[in-house]
Amino acid sequence: MQLLTFTVAGRRYGIDTRQIVEVLPLIAARPLPRQPQEVRGLIRYRGRFLPALDLSQLLDGTRCRDRLGTRTVIVQLADSSPAPLLLGLVAEDVIGITKAKGTPTASSAGFLGPVIDLETDADTTSAQLIAIDHLLPQDVLADLLTLANQTPPADGPAVETSA
Repeated sequence: MQLLTFTVAGRRYGIDTRQIVEVLPLIAARPLPRQPQEVRGLIRYRGRFLPALDLSQLLDGTRCRDRLGTRTVIVQLADSSPAPLLLGLVAEDVIGITKAKGTPTASSAGFLGPVIDLETDADTTSAQLIAIDHLLPQDVLADLLTLANQTPPADGPAVETSA
């Protein structure tokens, strides 16, 4: 398994690259009223609107700074519909692609998955896996996708249950 790794508050996190569509420089978001603090707003991506979430806000309670290493990561949610459901994630201090040692076990409830070792030159480097399909409660995510004119399935976005 390969991960896109980034740091928040000195801790390393990773997103499974199989769910990543594209990594871009920071894209300015149009704010949405009455949304949780971790929702940056809507971004325009290849002619469509996507909800954008701030990973630093989710993980550390502080907003991502607009810096050279801050990226917008376009990810695809686990979904069985013909049109993929996309989400923008804003991550600060993006490091790059790193291979994980072994295969992680199924993630726990919530968006933080297991801590896994990474294959690097350093002796002990690890990252905590982020389960992007669980970043927000399903009702909040469905509302955001509707605001972005993405149509979630009738029962909400599908959730991947296996790792």
